[in-house]
Amino acid sequence: MRVNNISELDELQSNQVKKEPKRMVSFNQHFIFNTLNSIVSLCRVNPEEARKVVLELSSYLRFNTNVTDELIFLCQEIEYIKSYLYIQKIRFGERLNIIYNIEENINFLIPKNSLYNLIDNAINHGILKKNYGGTLTLMVKQHKEKVVINIKDDGVGMEGAQIIRILNNEKCGSLSTLNSQYEKLYNAKLEISSKLRSGTYITINIPIENVECG
Repeated sequence: MRVNNISELDELQSNQVKKEPKRMVSFNQHFIFNTLNSIVSLCRVNPEEARKVVLELSSYLRFNTNVTDELIFLCQEIEYIKSYLYIQKIRFGERLNIIYNIEENINFLIPKNSLYNLIDNAINHGILKKNYGGTLTLMVKQHKEKVVINIKDDGVGMEGAQIIRILNNEKCGSLSTLNSQYEKLYNAKLEISSKLRSGTYITINIPIENVECG
């Protein structure tokens, strides 16, 4: 699946080229330090698992360092997300459960970190706000005339007023940014269903006519 909305993408990419060749790379230092502490602890009790975490952290850092494009392929973002979630699962154990439901043949350009930011928020501001944690589900599939991306958590949820501000493209963090980005690129529709203490269900519906299957 490739992007078919050429004019919008050409404009974004050309604007990117006009910027400085390299941007300052920003890392989540809190996440990295906690991961290093987990590796140290694992070295004593489970060296093989420690090695796996080192590899996933290396993949996470390499993506942040080497991938500087504003738009990347969905498969790149998913691999990055999987590295991040593998590490988080090691850190939080039974407090964090992860479910993937991803059709492998779906691949097109998306704004870098657009899905990662949603997942990071779902974990840190949703699931982990509960003492016993919860489950995160990432789904990507083609359904009839749409590509559907779902991010679901059973965390603390959001109030209705906040959802309205997001859908009105008011400044409400990564969700508002995502809504604006996907609407501009693909005329995509963002849906948010959330209930306090029950979790949040975010759906991005992208018309199949705006992406080319292949």
